[in-house]
Amino acid sequence: MYQFLNVKHEDRFNDLCNRDRTHPSDIERKSLFFVIAGNESLYKKVDHIYDFKENLIKLEVYEEGFLTGGTRSLVDLGFSLYGYGTCDVRNLFNSIDYENSVLAIEAMKYRFQILHYPDYYSSGL
Repeated sequence: MYQFLNVKHEDRFNDLCNRDRTHPSDIERKSLFFVIAGNESLYKKVDHIYDFKENLIKLEVYEEGFLTGGTRSLVDLGFSLYGYGTCDVRNLFNSIDYENSVLAIEAMKYRFQILHYPDYYSSGL
């Protein structure tokens, strides 16, 4: 099952979902928020990434000067999990540090609802 990086990540995720009034079954949007909430820089700049009034991503974020190689890759991942664009996984993991790699993996698990089933592994399948 996916895991938040820490309590702060979970709190920020809940804050974003509440601000957006995200429907509980909207996994795509929640996956985007999972990525943003897990990175301090992206969370601080969330209003440059997402329009809470229109409930839409802001593609013009790519023109913003605050995106670095790593944060740009995380935005690419978040937008891809949201359903827009494609993320180059090789580039993603080459441009982010360990903590953001964990964030990316957990976000993908969240988006695709990959759960850990201990019985599956212990049954010899």
